[in-house]
Amino acid sequence: MFFKRKPASAWAQDEEVAAQAAAPAPKEKLGWFEKRARRRRRRVVFEEVLGWILVPAFLYLLWLGYRAVGGVPKEIVDFGNELMGLAMKSF
Repeated sequence: MFFKRKPASAWAQDEEVAAQAAAPAPKEKLGWFEKRARRRRRRVVFEEVLGWILVPAFLYLLWLGYRAVGGVPKEIVDFGNELMGLAMKSF
């Protein structure tokens, strides 16, 4: 009452703004459902990337094997025909 407070100087206000800007924002607290959804998204993305890498690699290895043998061996063709015949007889 007896003493009037001085208004904060511009210098002090700048320090407060700088201190607030320097302080990291508090991290968002996630619930179990959000954590689960993030894990699922990460897993799906990982599986997609893995699939885009492994499937072409597997097909390339099959092609290399085909080229190394010089075509499809007759035994494999006969086995496939036998399987198809058994499948047709069962219906």
